[in-house]
Amino acid sequence: MATKKAAPKNSKNTPVKPKKAAPKAANISRWFPFILILATFLLYSRSINSQYVQMDDTDLILENEPFISNYHNLGQAFKQSCFEIPAHLTDSRSYYRPLLILSFMVDAHIFGTRGMDEEFQNKDFLMIDEHFYEAARSSITFHFMNILYHILVTLLLYYLLLKLAAPPPLALVLGLLFAFHPVNVHAVAWVPGRNDPILAVFTLLSFHGLINYYRHGKTKDLVLHIVSYTLALFSKESGVILLPLYFLFLWLWEKDLWYYKRKFFIPIIYIAITVCWYIIRRHALNGNEEFGGKNPVFTTLFHNLPYLFLYIGKILLPFNLNVMPGVNTEAIILGIASFIGLGCILYFIKDKQKVIFCVIWYFLFLLPTLIVPELPAYEHRDYLPLIGLVLGISQASFFTNFSLKSGTAMYAVVVIGVVFIVITSIRIPVFANCFDFWQDATENTSFAPSAYVNIGQLHQEMHDKEMEACNQGMNAYNQEHNPNILQRANQFKTHAAQELELAGEFNKKAIDMDSTTLLGNNNYGAYLYLEGHQDEAVKYFQREIKFNPHSSDPVKNMGIYFKEKGQSAKSVPYWEKLIQMNRYNFDAYNELIGYYRQTGDFQKALAYKQTGDSLYQISKQKYDKIAR
Repeated sequence: MATKKAAPKNSKNTPVKPKKAAPKAANISRWFPFILILATFLLYSRSINSQYVQMDDTDLILENEPFISNYHNLGQAFKQSCFEIPAHLTDSRSYYRPLLILSFMVDAHIFGTRGMDEEFQNKDFLMIDEHFYEAARSSITFHFMNILYHILVTLLLYYLLLKLAAPPPLALVLGLLFAFHPVNVHAVAWVPGRNDPILAVFTLLSFHGLINYYRHGKTKDLVLHIVSYTLALFSKESGVILLPLYFLFLWLWEKDLWYYKRKFFIPIIYIAITVCWYIIRRHALNGNEEFGGKNPVFTTLFHNLPYLFLYIGKILLPFNLNVMPGVNTEAIILGIASFIGLGCILYFIKDKQKVIFCVIWYFLFLLPTLIVPELPAYEHRDYLPLIGLVLGISQASFFTNFSLKSGTAMYAVVVIGVVFIVITSIRIPVFANCFDFWQDATENTSFAPSAYVNIGQLHQEMHDKEMEACNQGMNAYNQEHNPNILQRANQFKTHAAQELELAGEFNKKAIDMDSTTLLGNNNYGAYLYLEGHQDEAVKYFQREIKFNPHSSDPVKNMGIYFKEKGQSAKSVPYWEKLIQMNRYNFDAYNELIGYYRQTGDFQKALAYKQTGDSLYQISKQKYDKIAR
């Protein structure tokens, strides 16, 4: 007989309690952007207290203070060249970087450009330190903003990687490696180097807008895309490279060759914006900027092709870093090794069309740097090309299932990250001040002679300021007869002599290495002149004129030599040549006016006075306009 199973108690009346859902794993990926911000800032925070290094920064910021400290000049920034400094008027034009100047305007209004200078100017003479002229300038804001631009680029790159289907952990790791990469130090720690991060910001924003519009068709994304492209153009001429990259991205990455045929109005907008930019730029530069310099473009390009080894070599093997890199055997070897390594990485990308896009991105953004003559392979130029390679690496097959718990892959990433952090930490102090900066440029580079000239120039400037302080002290002593003031004045005189001697040593070293180095002969001649060897100094002035005929300094020094020699007639051709070089050279006008008055040729004196006065009024109006 079958027995009944006992029913469970309360089977009908007691509800069964649902099982508790397992707590969701914390979504740590939401913290990834904050990790990028914090890590990048901590690494570069040491650069905030760096000084100006006297390579373009003093020209664009300190010398250009009347311009960038006045917001009324915002529109004028789009109408003139980057180096059109009101204190140094000239008809020459070079580089068109309006957004770079606008970024300096923003910084100048946050804290100013000169910081503690006024405090030192108001000090009592006895309280002035022997290095008073090295007063801290308020470069803090400018360096801080450089870090922010780099952080913004890193974040935009992170979100672009996510948009291109990279797992969040991989996007974080690649973003950190980009942020830490030693080749980017030049773009972040050197104030004018911000131009490349600024261009990168608008490049990445334009791709965000393009991808969003392609996928969702929202007008706001198209507006973001178009506006970002426009701002990229006004950041740097390299922005025009984005046009072929947009097409290649849709073709090779999104596999849509005919997208622009369907959306034909977008290329029309591109063309209209590019033509307008070109017209504005050409007007601002007066057509004076020529690619390739005086040589044909292909000649310059062929000459600079070895620079590719320097740029490529520092991507995977950033061990030959320099603020003024030149080609040498070590650079070639590192370049070949890095090229092979990158090739192996890109080999693991199954979609070869994406590989082609990333390689084209890298080389297209490097191309403009290869048609600029007689300049080093500056590392900040690798900033934007590197982003293309990061996009490619994110597609490698061995990263398909990447996570923070990935064994071998994660260990490799940590090792590379630590190496990058160490090298970057070592490189940042190089940009701390002008002496460390230019000293770095003397090591293991073909541009060492130019660096020695610049170091010599720094010591020469220190000599001049020490002597100025000495003269002020002697004047104060003659009035007060205070022995302490006399002692301080003599200290400045002693320091001035030491600085002059160092200036001579560095300039001599430069011309011993390369007798044609720009300003090497002139500056060594200036040292000899101040040491009382005027006739010997002339030989070096003449050599400078022979080797570098476009240099105005030796021409001026020759004029001074003959005038002080009592042979003013021989100085006239040099004053006239100075005016031919720069019609705004008012010192030359004054010398010619004085000479012709002394010789009784009042007609010529009047002619030079009228011309000089007319140009002076023009320059004064320009200065008053921007400084109002």
